[in-house]
Amino acid sequence: MMRNPLRWTGCWMPSAGSLGLLGMMTALWPVSAVAQAAAPTEGFGDGPKLVIALIALAWVILAGLKTFSASMRTKGVRLFNWNKVNAVLMVFFLVVFMLFVLWQFLKLMKFTLPISASAHGVELDGMLSVTFWITIAVFILTQVLLFSFALAYRQKEGRKALFYADNHQLEFYWTVVPAIVLTVLVLYGTKVWREITQVQPAKDALKFELFAYQFGWQARYPGADGELGGHDFRLISATNSMGIEETDSAGRDDLLVSEITLPVNRPVLMKLRARDVIHSAYMPHFRVQMNVVPGMPTQFYFTPTVTTKQMQEITGNYNFVYELACNKICGAAHFNMRMKVNVVTDQEYTSWLSKQRYYFRRPEPAQDLLSAR
Repeated sequence: MMRNPLRWTGCWMPSAGSLGLLGMMTALWPVSAVAQAAAPTEGFGDGPKLVIALIALAWVILAGLKTFSASMRTKGVRLFNWNKVNAVLMVFFLVVFMLFVLWQFLKLMKFTLPISASAHGVELDGMLSVTFWITIAVFILTQVLLFSFALAYRQKEGRKALFYADNHQLEFYWTVVPAIVLTVLVLYGTKVWREITQVQPAKDALKFELFAYQFGWQARYPGADGELGGHDFRLISATNSMGIEETDSAGRDDLLVSEITLPVNRPVLMKLRARDVIHSAYMPHFRVQMNVVPGMPTQFYFTPTVTTKQMQEITGNYNFVYELACNKICGAAHFNMRMKVNVVTDQEYTSWLSKQRYYFRRPEPAQDLLSAR
């Protein structure tokens, strides 16, 4: 007959479950400390630390109980019905998880974009809202069913699992209904995108060009003629960084600017070129994004509707500025591709334009061109 391994020299030794519980409880402090150190806290306070610490604590306790229960079963003692415990914990996790999602949603709302600063952005925001709320509804429905089924169909004494080969009617519904919903969303999105990109620019639209390169932007505005000069990549040099054709009369009065300034409520046609790799012109507050591809000029047409000063009042941030950024990871200094964007009144725009310099060296000042308009 074998000696009880839990006894040694007549002294009682703790069970494996007790040792496991003790060891894991001892490990709780460093685990929670590491979790707190790693948790992102900006905008959340101590919330993430508390949640991670509670998860770590629950895991330690359950793991210890599981080990202790397994050791007791070797003695014929059944402490817990783990099938029922796991099923109840699934529902508990569902409730806690949904509350956490709601808390996270409310907490992160302040980091979302404010109202659209362009005319087309209003409809684009509407499309995204419809997609978002449909997705949320489907997410809640599927998660509730998933975790509830774990409770309803848990293993029980005397219950025999049913082999359920298929149900054509059920498969039809869960295939066709999502397909219809997704088709409607895709067609709606295609309609909105076509209305944004296929509209013909107004005759009085302000034209300006953005030229992307590793790692920065250059911008030029037309002179008194309102037209941008031609370009050729073979003309790019140290003194002609955008490759503008100097022999083109339309480009002789083009203006080189250090930041983008746009008049409010005036249509804008933004023409885009790239010198080296694919970039992406991204102005999130205007809901504007367009790839900038070498050898393939692109453009985006929009109308700014909110001045910088108005957006500062709306956001309550008087240091707010609009920004152009590259939204394609284009190399090591991708982060540096940013340019300030100002939206101003017509009078402020005229004043700003008069102070800009010509792309090509010319004797007369830029304000002479303004008077010629």
